[in-house]
Amino acid sequence: MDESVIISNAFHHAPWGTPITIYFWLVGASAGSFVISSFGWVFGIKRYKPLALTASVMAIFLLMIVPVLLIWDLGQPWRFFYLMLPGYWHSTAPMAWGSILILSYPVSMMVYSVFVIKGNVTWARITGILAIVLALSTHWYTGVVMELNPGRFINHTALAPLLFLTGAFISGIGGLLLVLWVQNFFRAAEKRISWTLMSEMAQYMMYGIVFDIFLLWLEFMQTLYGNEGEYMGHDVVLMNLFSFPYIWLEAVIGLFIPLLLLVSPIKHNKVVILAASAMVAFGVYGMRIWWVMGGQFIQTFY
Repeated sequence: MDESVIISNAFHHAPWGTPITIYFWLVGASAGSFVISSFGWVFGIKRYKPLALTASVMAIFLLMIVPVLLIWDLGQPWRFFYLMLPGYWHSTAPMAWGSILILSYPVSMMVYSVFVIKGNVTWARITGILAIVLALSTHWYTGVVMELNPGRFINHTALAPLLFLTGAFISGIGGLLLVLWVQNFFRAAEKRISWTLMSEMAQYMMYGIVFDIFLLWLEFMQTLYGNEGEYMGHDVVLMNLFSFPYIWLEAVIGLFIPLLLLVSPIKHNKVVILAASAMVAFGVYGMRIWWVMGGQFIQTFY
């Protein structure tokens, strides 16, 4: 057989799968949760101080799972050291910066949490600001990594970082509301987080949902009216093979139903808030599925 035929028919890359989709979701939910944690100690909104430590611990816990998934996905685990060695680290590579962010972000959150426990307002604010910058940068870089793929028409858009950050914000709030609800069962009545505050957080989540729908609509138009490759991504991937995570899991379950619940007359009802929170947290994972797996489908098989 002609050698050129063998080379052209060979798979030269290992496609990203479930571990990477979970990684993107965890990083986002961690960042979103930590932003809420900063409301009390960084921005001085006193009513948010009682939940700051819970939100920070949740953010740390979610992020600590990330290295396991990334190293597992490598196939040859010890290669993760390469991105941190001077001979391999390169300032123009988004993943090189990502390796620094993923390592420094949890450390900054831990230091911030210590000052929160000690009640040190000044240093909690200083370390909290640093942690916020690292939190947003960590998830911003994940969007940039996907954006800089010209062969993947679905991913190759400047809106990618915004889509990832918005999804992070709403999924982080949704997950945090569920955690606070469970935590209230094990706390004394005077230390429980009030439903008034949780309802307020749900409204912040609603604003994020509206913005996320707007961004998703912009991307929908781009793929529908784009060039041949973009339309192929729309027709073959989004509306066919990955229609469940794209249409049903993200758009319907994760965005539109929660939006309807959170603008309805019963938006302050406990069951409504919890249901909307669960659907948003779960639905954002749908975006990670079609963005990662669907984004590489055409490049892999066509």
